[in-house]
Amino acid sequence: MRAILKAASKINELSYTLDNISADDGKEWDDYTDAEIVDEAEYVLHTFYEDGHYNGQALSGDLEDGEYDQKWARGEVRKLKALIKKYKTADGEYSPWLRSIGQAVK
Repeated sequence: MRAILKAASKINELSYTLDNISADDGKEWDDYTDAEIVDEAEYVLHTFYEDGHYNGQALSGDLEDGEYDQKWARGEVRKLKALIKKYKTADGEYSPWLRSIGQAVK
């Protein structure tokens, strides 16, 4: 298994998203390029800053299990940022998802 896929499998929301898109596409995770995995990671990261999204509510502590969910969300965000930082190509551009929330993974 490629290192990026191993890292992605340890991030709950990214793993869930990759399972869904691979099922929709009729592909396996291995069929996606590293760049496609990074793009999905950026999208998932964006959902944690999106008003009204479950992940956004978890990060802000607005769910019923506020503190527990917030801790989980912070961990997901940390792991997503680490994956993006490690595997993003050095093209100097951030994805539209990250630009839209004013986030730069450095």
